[in-house]
Formats: sequence, structure tokens, C-alpha cells
Amino acid sequence: MDDLNLVKGQIVILDLEDECVIGEIVHIGSKRSFVRLRNVKDFQTNLPIVGTQDYYYSEIKHVKIVESESVDGADNELGAGTSAPRVVVATAIARINLEEVEEIFNRVDSHIFIHQTDAKYYDAIKYLKTQKLIALGMEGIELGRHSGTPSLLSMASNERIYVFDIKWMNVTSEMKTILASPKVRRVIHDGRRLEDALKHQCGATLGRYFDTLVAHISTTEEYDEQYNELTIQECLVKYLNLPKNSFDPNISFENRPLNELQRRAAAKNVAFLLTLQDYFVHDVMLDSFYQTCSRYGASLAVHTNPLVGIMELSKGRNDDLHDIERFKLDIKESDGAAENNIDAGGNSEDQS
Repeated sequence: MDDLNLVKGQIVILDLEDECVIGEIVHIGSKRSFVRLRNVKDFQTNLPIVGTQDYYYSEIKHVKIVESESVDGADNELGAGTSAPRVVVATAIARINLEEVEEIFNRVDSHIFIHQTDAKYYDAIKYLKTQKLIALGMEGIELGRHSGTPSLLSMASNERIYVFDIKWMNVTSEMKTILASPKVRRVIHDGRRLEDALKHQCGATLGRYFDTLVAHISTTEEYDEQYNELTIQECLVKYLNLPKNSFDPNISFENRPLNELQRRAAAKNVAFLLTLQDYFVHDVMLDSFYQTCSRYGASLAVHTNPLVGIMELSKGRNDDLHDIERFKLDIKESDGAAENNIDAGGNSEDQS
């Protein structure tokens, strides 16, 4: 297991036995005994915890470093020069920073809950119709069309989150338009359950969408059925490095009236989807393409002789274009599908 060096000033997330907290380190106990945090918040609810808080090593299951502010002096390090047991896991959150975490939680806290077709509903529809990218989630559809009555439908942009109580108001015609519109790009996790429930229980058609579960499976080299059918929460742990204990798995969405904790949980289930999609597209699927762009971009600047640069800039002399690799998505395919990779022009390579 990895050693963990913590210093004062770092923002950390501590995954504990029954809770998950985020805060700034202000003191570290001798012999790695405890860490003291200020500005502490519960990571599941985003509610502040008043005063400084001490967390002992025996309580900590995982530690995530969100932001680090270097502090001189080895005595500030947790565990430096000691033989104390190592922290179970120490992983820096390199894929989502503190500012983004706070923005997402602010959207969760300010989510708009709608249970009837009133002025608030029509304001939401008007806003959602202007959006080109929307994250979608439904609660109460674990068995697809066989789940009984779906409970909640959540729609999130990069600015707002709406939670519609479709158990009371059903999926309206305006919602169906947004769900099916070809002008909207949607992001979903495990779309087959959602599409099955929408089609057979709500009479709604689902347009083109990006499925983060499909993205996970498609980019996983060694497929294992039990391991790879991940929930959205498990995907966020795996790819965005969120702590394992950051979601409450025991929340139910069936009973009415819904309380604030239930509504927040539904909002939180879609809040990170757009960030997860962005990671899949730009850090996984297009990684090799970006590397090719970088090599091409540097191809002229690497020449120390200015005359070579002048020649390369002459019309018809861009030899570096010939070195560009044909673009293929970084997806592991079956042998039979190998001929259908997409080239840099967006065309299938087997097309005439």
C-alpha cells in the first residue's frame, strides 16, 4: 500500500466508516495519529460541520487529496519519519478539482423540484429547450418497464438541475419533446433501463444519447460481467476518483411526500454525468487523437533552421500532413468489427 504524505493547507476528502467529509488540514497529530480539519462539509449532503474536527487514523478508510498547498517543514507531514501503519489508500483527485466539486454541489443544493405543471414547470421547459447538452436520470426503474411506477425524472445542464416528480405528474408532452429532440445531446448511465421504462410506461421516445456505462465497457480491455456492470456511483469512483462513500445507497424514492434528502439524492445522481462524459471523450476515447494533434502542432516548431520552416510553409510543401495517423476511437472491438473503424473524416474505412 502507498504511503501518504499530508501537509497543512491541503484540501482532502476522508472516506470514513459511516460518512465522507471534505475539509482543509490545519493540524496533523504526531506519529500519524489524527488529522484536524477546518471548513468541514459532509460530502454526501454538502452540509457544513461546525468547528474544527479531528479524525483518527483508525476511522479513515480512504483519503483523496483534492488540492495541495505546499508547506515547508517535514514536521508538517503525516507519517513522515514514523513507522505508523500506512493509510489504506491515498489517491489524489486529478480528474476533478475543488472548484468543480463546489460548482456541482451548488447545483445540487439549488436544484429545482417540480411536481405539477405550474409556472415553475413552464420556466423549466423553456430553459431546457435552449440546451444542447442535458444529463438524464430516472429513479425507480431498476427493472425497466417492470419496475412499477417510475418515481423521478432528472434533467441537468452545466448550470441547473431539474427534478420532476413523474409519479405525480407523469412524463408530459413537453418533456417527451426534449427527450426525443434531435437538437439535444443527452448523457445517460445505463440507458437500456431508462429507454425501456420511457417507451413502455411513459410512451416516450429517447433520442440519441451518450451512455457512460457503454463508454466504460467499450474502453475496458478485460471484460468481466460482474465487475463491469457498474452503477453511476461506481463509475464516478473509478473514473473521477470520487470517494467510495460519497453517495448514500439506502435512499428510496418511492414514499411521498419526498423530503429534501431524497430530492438532493436524485439531483446528485445526474450532477456528475456531464463531467464523466467529458472525461470519457477527451481523456480516454480521444487521447490518441490529441497526441496526434500535439505531434503535428510541434512538427514545424522543432526545426532550428529557419529556412526549413520557410520551405515547409510553402504551398504544397506540408509533408507533415502525410504523417498524421488515421483517427480511430480507442475502443477495443471484436475481430469482425475491426473493418468498421472511423477515420479522421468521420467516414467508415470500409466505405467506398
